[in-house]
Amino acid sequence: MKLVLFDSDVLLDVLAQRQPFVVASAQALNRVTQPQVRGYVSGHAVTNIFYILRRQVGSETARELLSGLLQHLQVASVTDEIIRAALQSSLTDFEDAVTSEVANAAEIEVIVTRNISDFANSSVPAVLPEQFLALPLE
Repeated sequence: MKLVLFDSDVLLDVLAQRQPFVVASAQALNRVTQPQVRGYVSGHAVTNIFYILRRQVGSETARELLSGLLQHLQVASVTDEIIRAALQSSLTDFEDAVTSEVANAAEIEVIVTRNISDFANSSVPAVLPEQFLALPLE
């Protein structure tokens, strides 16, 4: 089974219908409906996504969108150990460092993001949604 963590930018592409990224991001996210893929989102990303969506569509709709998303994704925990590791990370963006450390702790195989350069030093490889679609699932 392929374990995949979706970065908040990809999930926001889908939930907020951000053009021109929504199609590839939605296709990548749709792979979690296949039995060979288990999808994750970092716990800290859920709160960030809600905050951004709430400003665009209101609290009730944001909650509904997140509830629907979480029917297909598991939330990967952010722990004390992960935060401390992220603070020591060579990744310059702290949020990306937390995402990388969450993925590493959960033994995730790949991070799907539109900002692969932000994860250049991540111990978990990052790919674009289009690249993820080209990966074999077994």
